[in-house]
Formats: sequence, structure tokens, C-alpha cells
Amino acid sequence: MIVVLGRPGLDADEAIGGQAGRIAVAAAKAGGRVELVGSVGDDADGDAVITELGRAGIGHAAVLRDPAGQTRRDDDADAGTLPRLDAADIDLGLSYLAECQVLVVAEPLAVAALRVASDAATYHSAALVVLTETGTIPSAELSETATVLEVSEEDSGAFPELVGRYAALLDSGRSPADAWRDAIDEGGWEQATE
Repeated sequence: MIVVLGRPGLDADEAIGGQAGRIAVAAAKAGGRVELVGSVGDDADGDAVITELGRAGIGHAAVLRDPAGQTRRDDDADAGTLPRLDAADIDLGLSYLAECQVLVVAEPLAVAALRVASDAATYHSAALVVLTETGTIPSAELSETATVLEVSEEDSGAFPELVGRYAALLDSGRSPADAWRDAIDEGGWEQATE
């Protein structure tokens, strides 16, 4: 099973948005069984996200509702306060899940929160995929086998598709190197060579 960790939202067409949401949808479309652990606001957009996750076949029992936060919208640059997602929330959400083969951290997290995610991946012997902002290094110690990917600020939606395919291929038992190569090939990407 693939677990995507982050705060999903809505896009301009009222479909699942946000990096975590788009990766979860892509992994499900690639054949993975997906659970999302994260948070949304306790608002109408949060209700819509939960409904759309269900329609997409993505488990969402571990998506917390934060009355002090506002569900993210991809088309709203001034989104207000995002829902809380701290170490205790992540620990609680992950405790609902009995298994995990791949854990995707879909957004930058505080050190303590990233440590909880990393420890959960180690506990489950799961592959860990961590997304970071361009030019940053994760602030917590990660396993040597973790895959760390920089998210482009100019992402057109192709990157979450790539990460979702990669997670599904890892979940099917492929090695990280083979899964990455196959995810790139399936998406029509070209690998950079040095």
C-alpha cells in the first residue's frame, strides 16, 4: 500500500488538487492501493476533497479536519491559514494504518514531523520518498535509501504524475532505480545525463 502524506486541496475544476492530492490520484491511476494521511480545513472545500478522494478510490480515514485552517485551492494564491499538520497529527494518522510499502512525503514538513514519517517508513520497511522545495535539503535525518526529489516551482502537473507512477512501481516490488527509470519512460520524460 502507498501512503501519501500532506494537505490535499482542490484545483480550479473542483478536482483533487495540491501536491499530496495529485500524487495520490496519480498513484491510484497507476494501479496502487493508496491511503492519504494529512489534513484539510473543516469547511465546504474540505468536504469536497473528502468526497473526491472517495470517488478516486483513495483511502482517507486518516485525513484530519482542522477548524482553524482553510483547505488549499490551487487557484488561490492567498489561501489563508493552511490546516495544521504537525508531528502529533502525522503520528495519529499513520497509527490508523496497519501496513505501508511506500510512504510519500508530498510537502516540506517541520523536523519533528519529518522524523515521525521517516520512523514510520523504517518501522514498516517501506520505501520513503520525500519531496522538497528547489534548493533545500530535508532537515531531518533520513535513511540512506530514501528518495529525495526537488519540486519545481513551475510544475505543470506532470511532476505529481511522475511521483505517483514511481510510488506505484515501488509498491509493485521494483527496485528504486528500475521504478524511476520505468516511471520516466512511461511518462515520456527524458533522463538528464551527466
